[in-house]
Amino acid sequence: MRIKKEIHHIHDKSYKDLFSNKELLIDMLQNFVESSWIKEITKDNIELVNKSYILSDYEELESDIVYKATIDDREVIFYILLEFQSYVDYSMPIRLFLYMSEIWREVLKNTKQAEVKSKDFRLPAIVPLVLYNGEYKWTVEKKFKNIMNKSELFGNNIIDFEYILIDINKYEKEELMELKNLVSAVFLLDQKVDIEEFISRVKDIAIGFNNLTEEQKMMLRHWLRVTLSDELKGKLGEKIEDILIAKKEEVNRMTSNISKTIKETFQKTREEGMEKGIEEGIEKARQKDAEIVLKLLTKKFGSLDDVFKEKIEKLDSDKLSSIIENILDIESLQEVIKII
Repeated sequence: MRIKKEIHHIHDKSYKDLFSNKELLIDMLQNFVESSWIKEITKDNIELVNKSYILSDYEELESDIVYKATIDDREVIFYILLEFQSYVDYSMPIRLFLYMSEIWREVLKNTKQAEVKSKDFRLPAIVPLVLYNGEYKWTVEKKFKNIMNKSELFGNNIIDFEYILIDINKYEKEELMELKNLVSAVFLLDQKVDIEEFISRVKDIAIGFNNLTEEQKMMLRHWLRVTLSDELKGKLGEKIEDILIAKKEEVNRMTSNISKTIKETFQKTREEGMEKGIEEGIEKARQKDAEIVLKLLTKKFGSLDDVFKEKIEKLDSDKLSSIIENILDIESLQEVIKII
């Protein structure tokens, strides 16, 4: 049973909605990225850049989220480019390079030429970051120069950068449970697990993540509602996302009811499948008997007309068996007609 929707843009948008909140972005950076510059980022010096970047060939290639941070009195500006990815994409280094180029192009466009040409002018640093929630191992090159032909020949003479990868499926459940924040809750629920484990995680978050504010609980509930598969929603007796905002004494009852519903649905589906399989087996055997009867009658009496064949093909198993058993004693098609 599919737990999460497979449509990539739904997932991407749900993550984009979450990480448009700068406090959540900072939480993710502080807990899942090991770089010295992280300590320089605060909610007071970072802002969301509300802009799409379009390539020069007029083909729109919109980045997911871009943040801008101003550090120190000199206003050293750098950008955090956050890209959401649901599947392995080997063009990712190229995509990131194009995003970065367009950001720099925008900076140059809005800067006086005299300043650009001055000795002290500096382009803003851009940190590319990919958040990956796909099922398969991420095997894409992280260094840009590694996708260039004969890059080892040119050493430092060619352009290069390395993006940061956050692969949510590489983290252990215990690591995420220990953090007890909204980002780790999302990662827990977006990892590839079976339905029983998924329900157990919803329960653990509802009971154990006491640091979540009411606003964060509502954000998590909304994220879960839009990413759950329609297949799962249709099989649950209660809305599983409501567990996240339920009173703690109600959580056990709700998860127990959902687990019971899942088991009953599975058993019913299994029984229906067995019944369907039996019925299909009987029908296949009947069709096989009809083929045998037609071959025997054709061999004994010659060519059969289409109307007669159609009647034989529609006979039930008992009548077909009767013809097969008595084929040696049947002396004419009229005797067969009496049977059918």
